[in-house]
Amino acid sequence: MASQDGNQRQITCKGKEYLDRTAKVLTEAFVGDPVFTWLLQDYSLTEQEPVLYKFIHALLTAGALNNAMFAEIDNFGCCCVLMPPGKRVDNPWTMIPAGIIPALFSIGFGGFRYSNVTHDMHAKVFTKAEQKKHWYLFIMGTSLSRRRQGLASELLVYAQNQARNDGRPIWLEATTGVSRDLYLKHGFTTVSEVILGKGKVGSDGLPRKGGEGVTIWLMFWRP
Repeated sequence: MASQDGNQRQITCKGKEYLDRTAKVLTEAFVGDPVFTWLLQDYSLTEQEPVLYKFIHALLTAGALNNAMFAEIDNFGCCCVLMPPGKRVDNPWTMIPAGIIPALFSIGFGGFRYSNVTHDMHAKVFTKAEQKKHWYLFIMGTSLSRRRQGLASELLVYAQNQARNDGRPIWLEATTGVSRDLYLKHGFTTVSEVILGKGKVGSDGLPRKGGEGVTIWLMFWRP
């Protein structure tokens, strides 16, 4: 599937065919991200990138097994993974074949500490029907050499158009102030802020006794 959105740069969307290349772009984009740095705090900075790739690849494999949409713009300048309504990355039936369990043992289970909060926030802003079936913008990242070119904005509009055509809302979690501001610019609403690793890491995700922790912004958008 291909489309021309925004500034007429080509956006294409496929399934598992895009998995490997998407994982490479997202790994590059999220090296140094506060949340992933927190998750990988037991590894040295030089060790983090290969471990991060393994983890992201496992997550995207789980997404692919659950009909994830892998969208890219301008020859993988920016990528996103969009979960259709009713589909979940954390489907227990696909976590093992996707390789998520071994990946979690490599980095720890910290990433699931806010899952209950996320579901509670779903109930706060979604109807019962929407809680079961909404779009989930699982992850989006831009190649380092392609940043500040408007690619993420165009790809986000593409995702919003999918939801608009379907008539259902989008949920996402922003992991930096920059990404939060991008989503706010495109009409998303912040539902709550979740702080991870408080007292153990700083805002950059690196170990720091008494640190303020890293922040995730839970957000949604309704057509």
